[in-house]
Amino acid sequence: MMRFNALMGIILLCFSFSILPTTINGRFTVLESDSSKFTVLLQINTNTGTDDLGGSTIVFNFDTTAISFTNNPVKDIDYIFHNFCSGNYSPATVTRPMQDKIWVNIDLPFNNNNNGTVVAASPEWTDVVTIYFNILDPNGMASLSWLTTSPFWGLYDANNSIFWQTGEFEDLFGPVPVELISFIGTLLPNQNVLLEWKTASSLNNYGFEIEKSYLNSNDWEILGFVENRGDPNSLVEYSFTDITSHSFNVVRYRLKSIDNDGSFQYSNEVEVSTSPLNYELYQNYPNPFNPSTKIKFVITKESNVNLSIYNALGELVSTLVDEQLKIGYHEYEFDATNLASGVYIYRIIAGDFVETKKMVLLR
Repeated sequence: MMRFNALMGIILLCFSFSILPTTINGRFTVLESDSSKFTVLLQINTNTGTDDLGGSTIVFNFDTTAISFTNNPVKDIDYIFHNFCSGNYSPATVTRPMQDKIWVNIDLPFNNNNNGTVVAASPEWTDVVTIYFNILDPNGMASLSWLTTSPFWGLYDANNSIFWQTGEFEDLFGPVPVELISFIGTLLPNQNVLLEWKTASSLNNYGFEIEKSYLNSNDWEILGFVENRGDPNSLVEYSFTDITSHSFNVVRYRLKSIDNDGSFQYSNEVEVSTSPLNYELYQNYPNPFNPSTKIKFVITKESNVNLSIYNALGELVSTLVDEQLKIGYHEYEFDATNLASGVYIYRIIAGDFVETKKMVLLR
């Protein structure tokens, strides 16, 4: 009986050390890109979601013809660590030991054994570090490749001795997103805003979301979406008209360029003044008309406005408006149901601005 108990103890002891290694996976996620910057987030997960990461070195390379990274990376400028810097860890670093290679170094001192950061279980991801690249060739390929066979590669448990098993590490092979070479906004006579932009390349681009905000506001309103419709290697022109009303004298616009994989980047912002520069009385429409027509005008400052209709003899037949109006574009409808056919005159008086135009009622 004693030999049996001893044998069972040995079996149990052996079993307690037969722990399967944790499997770790990794991926790159593009956070933002424009004509000069390319921002990538390095993420990892495990098959357990209960294990802490200890000291580790993650190695990958990049295509130096398309993107560049500084020879002497500076923390919080060229890269930002998320969960593996300070706290129980020594300051983590990103280095560039060779022209096309990057090392992500995470150090958990031995006196903090088993006090690392718990890595999320698949399909969730844990953020490790955000790295900022410069774009050299907007038509090139943003290629990032994990070097899991490197002799320097190693991801360890928080005891700093158990080597985690390497699972799926997804390389990033994709074209640098759309290169936006211009983006402008123009106020139209009807107070709509015409947005126009041009792209020099649009590889992997799905389209553009148009967003609007007001001066000194951080809230952005989605106005619409324009699909990518051009040759990815040639100049393409796009446009979108904002027909909404404007509550402020200055509005801001930006483009959210969305790629086929769901990643996106924002354009620079453009500001458009919605305050009219000159007084103007427009020709009525339609003209000739029967029995009604619309009259539009614009005023550049708040004032009392009188808009009246006269017959060919100069007799007043209708006053459409006689009140204080705000800056901007205004429109009124004139109904001539009870009037005879003929030529009529409409006149506006707004401060020092006076103008008249003719219109024809034709039955």
